[in-house]
Amino acid sequence: MSIMIFEEKKYEEQEYEGIVNLLLQSENIEEELQYARRYTLRSNPKMFFFLFRAVTTLKEAAKHTNEAIQVSELQNLDDTLNELELKLSENTNIIPAELPDSILYDKNLSSNYLADHSTIIYKQDDWRSFQNYIEEKAQSIPKGLELPFLVWCEKMLKLNFERHMKVCKNPTSCPQNQGYDRRIQYISRLIGDITPPQLAPIFQVAVDSPPKLSDKIQWLGTQKELAELFIRLRAKGWIADFEPDTIKECFTKSDSIQQILKPGEYTEDLGGTFEQVFTPEYVSKFHGVMPNPKRN
Repeated sequence: MSIMIFEEKKYEEQEYEGIVNLLLQSENIEEELQYARRYTLRSNPKMFFFLFRAVTTLKEAAKHTNEAIQVSELQNLDDTLNELELKLSENTNIIPAELPDSILYDKNLSSNYLADHSTIIYKQDDWRSFQNYIEEKAQSIPKGLELPFLVWCEKMLKLNFERHMKVCKNPTSCPQNQGYDRRIQYISRLIGDITPPQLAPIFQVAVDSPPKLSDKIQWLGTQKELAELFIRLRAKGWIADFEPDTIKECFTKSDSIQQILKPGEYTEDLGGTFEQVFTPEYVSKFHGVMPNPKRN
């Protein structure tokens, strides 16, 4: 094995700029980072954060003077630093941000609630635990960091969702996919709730101004039929996960849609038993919905 840049030792934060300069000269950055994950990360749990921070520092230095950084055989330092930053992102599921260590180094967030989670879509206890954890974290930091924290959570979920989709073998009914959709929608709604009015989209409906009945889509079937339609559209890959409250805001005949859309026990075909929809006397109307070919 060739001599690697990283060693099996504890590094100080001030050493990381030197490491980044060495990485820029490496012939195989990917191999270096994989070695670091295997042998160096255990003694340096903040390694990737410090590497990201060092790259940012070097970028800022390069903007002010060409003499601030001496790296041989680099024609475009900024592009090279961007490439290294991309490699760092590929080797960790953490997105750097100006947030407290209690957020950035929380493994419950980075490795569980904001990453692959196999039961959060259909186990109510897991879903409530996720919601409670996010709310408790938001309340534990200064008020001015609440919005950056939620934006960071959304970015983390989208990053890990994208990575999961690259290896997912059953995207149309994968519980992890549905769990990502549900969590992203929830975080997005929290962001909308606390976004200052002047920063909100110009056509955003105010939270305290629900649509009037006359503004809603007039559903001509029953409430159970409306629920079945959305269950099957999601199961067949035509829509992402959704919140029942959204249906209630947009459709008539949906006053108790939250209650009848409780998924029950998980099933592979629909994502749940939905016992309050598929009762013995109910005749299915949308069982013929075909799978979305673009999700295969």
